[in-house]
Amino acid sequence: MKKFRNTLPPLDYLLFFEAVARHGNFTRAAEELNVSQAAVSKRVKSLEMRLGLDLVSRNGRAVSLTRNGQKLALSTSEALDFLSSSVTQIKQANPEGLSLAANVSISQFWLTPRINEYLIGRNAVPITLTASDRDADLLGSENDVIIYYSTDIPKGWDGTVLFEEVWLPVAMPDLVAGIRDITSLTLLDFEKLTPKWFNWRDYIAQTDHAGFAAAERVILGSYGSSLDAALRGKGVALGCPDVLHHEIEAKRLAPLNDYQINTGRNYFVVWKPGHMTPRIRDLLKEIDIRI
Repeated sequence: MKKFRNTLPPLDYLLFFEAVARHGNFTRAAEELNVSQAAVSKRVKSLEMRLGLDLVSRNGRAVSLTRNGQKLALSTSEALDFLSSSVTQIKQANPEGLSLAANVSISQFWLTPRINEYLIGRNAVPITLTASDRDADLLGSENDVIIYYSTDIPKGWDGTVLFEEVWLPVAMPDLVAGIRDITSLTLLDFEKLTPKWFNWRDYIAQTDHAGFAAAERVILGSYGSSLDAALRGKGVALGCPDVLHHEIEAKRLAPLNDYQINTGRNYFVVWKPGHMTPRIRDLLKEIDIRI
């Protein structure tokens, strides 16, 4: 059995590196990816640390590839092109299916369990799911429906609210049950890829729960990494209880309900004007999305 998770770096590391290699510049890569220059630099550095190799030579915002970087850039570009082509072929071969897109966390924790439950039933049609933390990828895709995270429906799209975003601390139930002093907790944090994301720094600044400000804060490579660490009992992550419904219901995570905050943002179901058909609407009902 091939264990790609153990041998390959996270896909977003490779996506960021490929953009940097192609542009030869952190700033232009950041503009394409719709994230900050610092986020791009951090992802590339994380990839280098993961591999134990220098991939780029930095000269301000401009970069040049090392020999190892050139080899990896070529392979990464070819692999991503192949994956993109395969996804397109699959979508074209299954016109009666349903294609969805969403950010990585809602894809993993909210959509995938619902899709899997539907697919194991009888008479299920194919469902494809595109996961990306870049709005440009989501809104530029040819999917039937997108789960979009923001303060409003994007201009030029139709849509409706799926649920409001509420953030609160989450951790393994045993850890939550043993909490006596929140200052002793380890906060599992991450750097934001875009300003609209919400992390522990935002939470501490926008709430009056001073104890969290005194707790140890550990910066991990991504939001998904913070949840993964929380599921392994390494500390307390932030999460939206609606997104993490399955993890909470299965008692893999427990919320600290006394510490929730409403961010004013929502998860929307959006689609291109005129694209919502009775067939798509019925298929969405099968995975508990009601329009």
